Amino acid sequence: MRTAELVDQTNRFLDILEAPDQAGMAAILDTQVGWGTPMSAGGAGDGEPARGREAFASRLGSISGLMRSARFTDRRITASADNTTTFVQAKGDFVTADGRPYQNVYVFRFDWRDGKIISWEEYANPITIIQAFPDHYGYLLKELLSTD
Repeated sequence: MRTAELVDQTNRFLDILEAPDQAGMAAILDTQVGWGTPMSAGGAGDGEPARGREAFASRLGSISGLMRSARFTDRRITASADNTTTFVQAKGDFVTADGRPYQNVYVFRFDWRDGKIISWEEYANPITIIQAFPDHYGYLLKELLSTD
């Protein structure tokens, strides 16, 4: 895939996430896709990637349940020299399920093979997440502050 096509495909995937478009998602994800959030607060096993479309859908469903709408703005997408990876920096302009604004900055790494995402790494400000969703992610703050 050429650079321009890969950047377009990455933009399409972000659009699919915003929609959300389940059929589009299935078409663009490899069956064994991995989705990780390496900035975990816990031990080595915390933040392990979800592997496969079913685990991916489960994780996305739990996050989507917290949001009424999602929009990625100010997208900056760069393709690797070998056109197998794209890097994205974007602002998340979301509305929570209970109507509150939620804004964060995201950095994504997408690895591609045959036009499908085989791996997704996601980085965001964990403090923003904890503040917005203390009932779901407040335990992370305790782990960060733990002296054990």
